[in-house]
Amino acid sequence: MGKIEKIVIAVVAVSIICCFSVLIWENHKDKIVVSSESAGMAQTAQFLPSIVASASTTQITTDKGTFLVDGTFQLIKGDELSIEKRASGKRYMCDHRNGICNKLE
Repeated sequence: MGKIEKIVIAVVAVSIICCFSVLIWENHKDKIVVSSESAGMAQTAQFLPSIVASASTTQITTDKGTFLVDGTFQLIKGDELSIEKRASGKRYMCDHRNGICNKLE
């Protein structure tokens, strides 16, 4: 193998490693909670289906307001819900008692 081929292989390998590192970091930032606030006591949850399953949402009503979250979100009436802001900038509705967090719309 010539010198140019070795350089090309090294550049490609470094590029692949950099891409994977960025993907891992972006995924990790979505798990880091930077702030949390009360969303109130759970009252109702209504699933809003979509033709495209990945676009379905759930409308959650608490004593502090109404929120839309991605996907399905089951709750127990009266449970305390919170809104978490993550390092990625995304916000999540969480029911820590039941171990559920879904991204807010």
